[in-house]
Amino acid sequence: MANRLPLLITLAGVAVLFLSIAFVFALVVGAMFFGGIEFTGGHMDATAPASHLRLAA
Repeated sequence: MANRLPLLITLAGVAVLFLSIAFVFALVVGAMFFGGIEFTGGHMDATAPASHLRLAA
């Protein structure tokens, strides 16, 4: 059993790493579909510079 301990520790580490990557991936995809994160900047950011230009002119 002692000679299998490094293999078990390595497999546990790989499993934790895989699960953490899958969890972050699921959070990002879920946020994109359910409105948590706007990766494109959103409509408010796109109209902000135009309103400042109208005020300055």
